[in-house]
Amino acid sequence: MGNGPPRTNKYTRILARLFEFLAVFHILKRANGPHTAISQLPADLQTVRRRFITSLCYLCDYRKGGKTTTSIGLESRDDGVVFWVAANLSPNDDVLTFISVILENLRGEPNSTVTDRETLTAMITLRSIQFVAPRLRKERRMLARAARSCETYLAANIDAIMTPGARALIEWLPQFYSVTTDPLIFCQAAYNGRHAPQMKTLEALKEELKVAPLGTVEPFRSVKHLVGRLAEKIRVPANLVNDSLLLGPLLQSYTVRRVEAPMAARVPASDGLRNLDSIVRRMLRADDPRLKDMQSYLGQLDGSMKLEDAIRAMYDDEQAQHNVHAEIQILEDFHRNQRIFVEQDRYIACSKLACLCCKFYFKFHPGRFVEPESHQKTYLNWRPIDLPDGGEDSDWPDQRRVLGNLSKELSNLLEEHIVTQQQPTPWQPDSITNITAITEALTLSEVQEEFESGDGESDVFTDSDSLAHLHDDDVVNESDDGSRDGDEQSEGGVVLTD
Repeated sequence: MGNGPPRTNKYTRILARLFEFLAVFHILKRANGPHTAISQLPADLQTVRRRFITSLCYLCDYRKGGKTTTSIGLESRDDGVVFWVAANLSPNDDVLTFISVILENLRGEPNSTVTDRETLTAMITLRSIQFVAPRLRKERRMLARAARSCETYLAANIDAIMTPGARALIEWLPQFYSVTTDPLIFCQAAYNGRHAPQMKTLEALKEELKVAPLGTVEPFRSVKHLVGRLAEKIRVPANLVNDSLLLGPLLQSYTVRRVEAPMAARVPASDGLRNLDSIVRRMLRADDPRLKDMQSYLGQLDGSMKLEDAIRAMYDDEQAQHNVHAEIQILEDFHRNQRIFVEQDRYIACSKLACLCCKFYFKFHPGRFVEPESHQKTYLNWRPIDLPDGGEDSDWPDQRRVLGNLSKELSNLLEEHIVTQQQPTPWQPDSITNITAITEALTLSEVQEEFESGDGESDVFTDSDSLAHLHDDDVVNESDDGSRDGDEQSEGGVVLTD
């Protein structure tokens, strides 16, 4: 058991506790279940507008790896609309220019006939594919490699495979590694193939090969996923054009502006309390009878996994650059500057599903923003915005409430995981394949009729036995007076506000 002085600085104390819980969660659980994304057709002007700015975000995310993950919020002003744009790294001038050109095309090009709209869609599709060339090159290589792996495995094991359609799949796969180098044609092939029978064969093979040697199923999963992602390069521009027909007022007078990426908070220096026994103690109430059993269980994991060393190592290198996620930047920019959302719709779009920490950040933020859809995974490099004056900063009360409740949610999930000794959540991608069932699109008049009926809601987008000790309905009170002592080993860790 480690020893150390109490953590008396209220700002670094709440950060230390958050990052410790995040590290343990990331090692033991990875994700909090499957994606929470909901696929639905826009049914009113609010959902049309949300899809429109989400599509813009998607087209701006031109590199894999997260640095260009893009978020947009719409501010309503007397003189028009401001498209506020943020990225994990501040969006460069090329991104702002790209958005401006796309919006100008949508506003200024003819769109009254089917031929006009097809021409406009083709123009935006080509421009978008050219803009995302760095991402597209990598995704094409990944798909080609996965397709070859699938073909090789199927050819070698065709007589043993039970799934119908395997031979047809062998004939279908080469288009994704032998097709022309023209990126537009490649994306069109993915778009045309997204509803092919072979996609169902891929899904069935994923199930059949679950018991195959490690690594066998991954190429089949990747082909299905990447076909969907590449098809988006065709589908999203078409959605933009169709949605813009309903959003004329949004495009009449607008500006595009950048949110500069703020400084990210740093993980407090390691101390004598950053050890497993102390971390478990901070998860529980001081008199919790399960304390010794939970400490013993994590101690066993520490012996086989070097868990405590891993937690320390995760945060040793604070010289690396860390970023505040784009959607958090937009959230705080709107909240701190008291910006007014278009149509009072407190929705923030993003090119990717939110991570688990961002989801909880939205959930507990006093600004009552629309809670985002999430892939439910955690990232060790997740950071809130740095407060230069720490606990004396004017933004501290809001951040204390949010981070306190975020820590509590992670702690509750960890408690359940440890008590039930669950296995880690299986790997899942950050994005969704986004291949939906073929449905009949709503007509322009149907959407207008639905909107005019006034049925649109502003928060449309909102998985053992239950454990009584989780207190899921408890939230940290933002008015807590901060009088509780520091993080000593003798304490429990339920109250997180100070």
